[in-house]
Amino acid sequence: MADIDVQKQYGDEPKASGWAAGIDVGGTKTLICIGTAERQVVVRHKIPTVHTKDAAFFFKCLFEELESCLEQEGLTLEQLKGIGIGFPGVVDNDSGMITHAPALQWNMHDSTRDSGAHGGIRSVIGQRYGGRLVLDNDVNMAALGEQWLGAARGLRHVMMVTVGTGIGSGLILNGELYKGAANGAGEMAYWIAGEEQARQAAKRKGTDEFGVFESLTSGTAITHSVKSALASGIPGTHMVRLADGQREHVGARHVLQAAAEGDVEAQTILEPVLAHMAMALTNVISLLNPEMIVVGGGVAEGSAYYLDEIRQRVALWTDIPCTIVPAGLGNEAGAIGALATILGSKVR
Repeated sequence: MADIDVQKQYGDEPKASGWAAGIDVGGTKTLICIGTAERQVVVRHKIPTVHTKDAAFFFKCLFEELESCLEQEGLTLEQLKGIGIGFPGVVDNDSGMITHAPALQWNMHDSTRDSGAHGGIRSVIGQRYGGRLVLDNDVNMAALGEQWLGAARGLRHVMMVTVGTGIGSGLILNGELYKGAANGAGEMAYWIAGEEQARQAAKRKGTDEFGVFESLTSGTAITHSVKSALASGIPGTHMVRLADGQREHVGARHVLQAAAEGDVEAQTILEPVLAHMAMALTNVISLLNPEMIVVGGGVAEGSAYYLDEIRQRVALWTDIPCTIVPAGLGNEAGAIGALATILGSKVR
């Protein structure tokens, strides 16, 4: 079984208690996990992500929730071996700076005086916690979680893709998490496939908008597509029925369920989403030759149809073998990967 030496990338492991916290900050939900060195997750606590431009207020709310979870186990922050936190953006672990994170709304540039995050979020968190702290992209954390305890356990060449409110990926290559020269590896939300996407990307450059690929393939994109289709006049009978007859509530999960049940309108809405994703994964397989691509997030978890359709397309376009599987840890992968950066010198 392969090992990933996480501490080689994040620094030496301190000799402390066997408890740690792993936190996955998502666009809509935040998951707090507390676990032990024996790889047991003893607390799972999900809360709505606080949307604010004030990073100091965000972490005040987050740490109040964390301390409440610890108190239930008779623990304090000071007893933790460390805390790992994953964020939806490009994260520099050393400085604590986060960029390309529109879901968080924080201003992490020169005007951070207003956000309370001047000099990066390490300074903000340091006001509440002085122990070991590991910061990284949320999907990088999810990749580590799946390699530690999930679907990719023991593999050395893995791509993790999450498709939910947003979209992202993490890469484990030659047994190490690959982050790139500026920590931006895996930011597939900004990928481009076609001239029209290139034009849209050029218009968005320098803005806080989500990437073009994300706008075409995420769960949010599917919801936008079905709402546009319904507004344009398609009956959408089956999808509306799945939404309890309320057209205004039809979203991605209803489209996925209806498509799996053979609804042609839903399948038509999903076709460009599936085609774009399958093309992207085919290109990754051709470039990096991973053993496995693990797909997580609400879209993949909500329908076997989604992955089956992608597998069929990828099989048509490349002969390079690669297993495409759903995430084994579900929406806990990011928080468990954050635990993995703290617990033990090796991720097995």
